[in-house]
Amino acid sequence: MLTRPLVLALAVSVVSVSACSFSDSSESISKSVSSPFKSSSDSSGDSQAAYQEDVRDYTAAYVRSGGQFDAFERKIGSVAAQHGITDWELNQGTYVAIGQGLRKGGLKPIELAAWKSNLARDDLSRAELIQKGYDGTP
Repeated sequence: MLTRPLVLALAVSVVSVSACSFSDSSESISKSVSSPFKSSSDSSGDSQAAYQEDVRDYTAAYVRSGGQFDAFERKIGSVAAQHGITDWELNQGTYVAIGQGLRKGGLKPIELAAWKSNLARDDLSRAELIQKGYDGTP
């Protein structure tokens, strides 16, 4: 017959082993649940596409809500910085994404000229990129 201290020691060791096992399996579950998201984001890996998507979505939201134009430009600069882009005004994808966002936000074609003028600042190629994004041409 087992003595009381021996039974107690045995019980503690069983609980300890079970706790380790539970800890290991919960860690495995946690890793397997989060890994599809990590591998999905790793496999896409296209930071330019992610940047353009953020610019498009911000522009659409801005158009719907209204606001000051200079605030819009500052926020585009912030979005660019979050994606490691230091000079968004030299990034052609920015202008295409803005055009897409203007369309997505419901900007009427008649209002587009003012946006192109303000953003392009006499740079015809920038105005064309905004128009291209607005029209949805590749």
